[in-house]
Amino acid sequence: MVTNVLVKNQEILLTIKRMGINGEGIGYYRRLAVFVPGALPKEEAVVRITDVQPQFARAELVRIKGEKSSDRVIPKCPYYEKCGGCHIQHLNYQAQCDFKKDIVKEAFDKYYNGKLNEKLFKSTISQEIPYYYRNKVKLPVRYDGEKLVTGLYAQDTNKLVYIDECIVEKEDLRKAVDDICAHLTKYQVIAFNPKSKDGVLRHIIARSSKLTNEIQVTLVLYKRDQRTINIAKELINIENIVSVYISINSDLDAIENFGEETFLLVGKETITEQLGEFKFELLPNAFFQLNLEQTNKLYSEVARLSKLKGYENVVDGYCGVGTIGIWLSKYVKEVRGIDNNKEAILNANSNALLNNVKNAKFYSGSMLTYLSKWEKEGFIPDVLVVDPPRTGMELKLLNYLQTNPVKKIIYVSCNPSTLAKNCNHLQKKYHILGIQPLDMFPNTANIETIVVLERR
Repeated sequence: MVTNVLVKNQEILLTIKRMGINGEGIGYYRRLAVFVPGALPKEEAVVRITDVQPQFARAELVRIKGEKSSDRVIPKCPYYEKCGGCHIQHLNYQAQCDFKKDIVKEAFDKYYNGKLNEKLFKSTISQEIPYYYRNKVKLPVRYDGEKLVTGLYAQDTNKLVYIDECIVEKEDLRKAVDDICAHLTKYQVIAFNPKSKDGVLRHIIARSSKLTNEIQVTLVLYKRDQRTINIAKELINIENIVSVYISINSDLDAIENFGEETFLLVGKETITEQLGEFKFELLPNAFFQLNLEQTNKLYSEVARLSKLKGYENVVDGYCGVGTIGIWLSKYVKEVRGIDNNKEAILNANSNALLNNVKNAKFYSGSMLTYLSKWEKEGFIPDVLVVDPPRTGMELKLLNYLQTNPVKKIIYVSCNPSTLAKNCNHLQKKYHILGIQPLDMFPNTANIETIVVLERR
């Protein structure tokens, strides 16, 4: 174990060898890995050590000595070096896509036992314009001494950076949030202070529809405050806002912004969005991909890689509001979707009805329970499509798939590490036909990946 070779605030010269999974540059000092946000491979960087651990250190970039990387660009965002929302805006876009393919390859090199053919790893599917794509925002609220403001947390901290423009958010969302803050400031709504635990308003959540230009707003309150709720009713008069929700969340440790109590205050219950030829009615806490352009590409790729002939039975696992299952419905005999979120399943079945899709039905509960039950009834999916949370598929489900005759798995993932681990677990019975990265979140280190697995 390498230790005690560096101390905090020490300045060293470092050659950056590669990039890490969060977009930071990585160099080595006496075999100790040093992570440097903002540094790029092949650069000679003067860095200042900020944290030393037994197996690695962190540092901040002081300056580049000599030539900068040919892939380095000037970030478009004025907040880039302060805000933690984007990770790799200093990298030109083609290099971002190459980096994301490498991240997926590195995950499989690390977690998948056995050599995979390089040809299995396809080039990252890019976005034509990698800005202003995000159709939903969840923004903490603070009072800056004069008015309510929103922002994003600095990287790896709880320090809020106030932001009045974000180049990855849809522009109509930013305007709506500014108008919301102005209205709430006018009536002296009090922002929640996490240190003193004073105040009411914690977050503003807003979702925008490209199809209708409608905006759905949720105010997350620390406690039920009738005065704030009454003031919030007037938000419906702001341009494009068609529904206003209130969510009460008093849990300061909660990862999710929505609390246990969420209710419609005024306006429409849902807003409508479209993917391909299908429309979807969205509740505020329904999962829906944040980048519409790339989601259309993602689902088209899932359909293409599935090689459907029209006679197949398909299961859409972790189906959410039914987007993938409904998209695939026109190519197959029957679709059955499963998700443990009851509200999402109600939404999914109503979306099938909305689109007059008669060969898709969605069920609330455990995937393993339904797959086992359906197998006994003679329904075995020809294709299982899964899009699990970042934690990946459950161990019991992976073990079930080892012993049961699902012919093909299309695995959609936003976490290359758990994806590679799950594919490794399945490799005794399944071999990989292709690995397709897709850039769902340009200018960040996040990457979406589709893997096609076929039963041996």
